[in-house]
Amino acid sequence: MAKRTSFFLLLTVIVIGTTVALVVWKWDVLVERISQDKVDAERHAWMERTRELEGIIIEMQKGMEPKPLRPAERLRQVFGPSSPLAKGASPATMKCVELEESLRTFCQYLDAGETFRSQKTYRDSWALFLDILATLERKPPAISAEPYRPSIIIENSYYFFRLLRREKMDIVREVLQYEADLAEPLMGILYHWLMSGRSCDMPPSSASNLDIMYRYAGFFLNTLGGHSYLYRRDSRISLLTMYYSILVVHEANARGFNEVGLDLRFFLPLIFGEIQSRNDLLYAEDYLQTLTDLQLQYFRIE
Repeated sequence: MAKRTSFFLLLTVIVIGTTVALVVWKWDVLVERISQDKVDAERHAWMERTRELEGIIIEMQKGMEPKPLRPAERLRQVFGPSSPLAKGASPATMKCVELEESLRTFCQYLDAGETFRSQKTYRDSWALFLDILATLERKPPAISAEPYRPSIIIENSYYFFRLLRREKMDIVREVLQYEADLAEPLMGILYHWLMSGRSCDMPPSSASNLDIMYRYAGFFLNTLGGHSYLYRRDSRISLLTMYYSILVVHEANARGFNEVGLDLRFFLPLIFGEIQSRNDLLYAEDYLQTLTDLQLQYFRIE
């Protein structure tokens, strides 16, 4: 009897010892498993709470987001309520002094905004604008040598970057990006201001001034480098660049110095069709009427 009791005690001790040894051996695993379950439960609870908060924030933001301004309101905001643009006029009907005042007002608007406030070198956007114009006038691009001089294609592809350098190009890109909704009236203002002689006390567009504009028009219409720049721009800006380039070449034709012989009959139907298919242009009727007149004129001459 005593031996049997001793045996059972020994067996019990062995079992308990083995159990304790297993527990000690697997202690980290057991603790990790128990704690992991709690961590997973807490993580799940926090994820649910985060989703709830995100939903609340999104709903709050929906109520706080400003509605985009309508075109007329935007024009009043930038150019002022007394501007002809704010009253519904198109750049084509504005006087030279009104065009220049609109450009100056836009530059003042830029100076007061974040684009130029962040610039360390250039603080006066009107002075920078005139500087860029002067730089572009000093060295117009080549528009007729690409077919037999492949190096011209490369030069034209990097033309603006080489001429204006990175800092000025970055500013131009920022303006095109953040003020894209103003591109259409600004392009019209710039074209008619340049054609009127810029200083508004000169006869409309001297031959030398028109020759420079003709070279840039040919650059965009007739060179691979010019096309590559347009492909990288917003489609509306590209289309209007082509449109105003056509007007420049037409003026050059009228004055008898279309030296490259650009044939507008190739471009007119294409641009007309593209403008007609869009619904995001403020002055689409003006463009279509002008292009219709040009097509009647050019396709009658054969």
